[in-house]
Amino acid sequence: MSDIRADGIAVYVYRVQGGQLEFLQIHRTDATGEYQRSWQIVYGGIEAGETAVQAAVRELREETGLTPRAMFQAEYVETFYFRAKDYVLMMPVFAVEVAPTDTIRFNEEHDAARWVPVEAVAGQFMWRTQREALAIIVEEIRHPSLARGQLEIRP
Repeated sequence: MSDIRADGIAVYVYRVQGGQLEFLQIHRTDATGEYQRSWQIVYGGIEAGETAVQAAVRELREETGLTPRAMFQAEYVETFYFRAKDYVLMMPVFAVEVAPTDTIRFNEEHDAARWVPVEAVAGQFMWRTQREALAIIVEEIRHPSLARGQLEIRP
């Protein structure tokens, strides 16, 4: 029987550049354990004694060097069967806004970055759960819900 784990986070980084909403993808290197040479978002593990929010901010800094300008919890949990390790992973989803002029600094896991315009998301994000999460995030950015005040996070 496969295990079910809830020890990871998913962070969708966005910026508004010239009035256009864009989402960050970072390219995984051969040094990563899985999904080498694929374009991904910021994914990471929750360490012992750490909350999911703390893990999201830490992973964002470790993988990109970025600091959140604004942050909110999306009303979505990514669920993914991780075949290589035979477990189902459930990850809370966070949206992080950064300044359009912020500089990305990579760790050994990543070697490139690209900003994907919101209109191109469907053709650039490989996982269905990423596209679903992005649809919810975009809706929340464009039309904040009644729950927005409860979803906002002060990093």
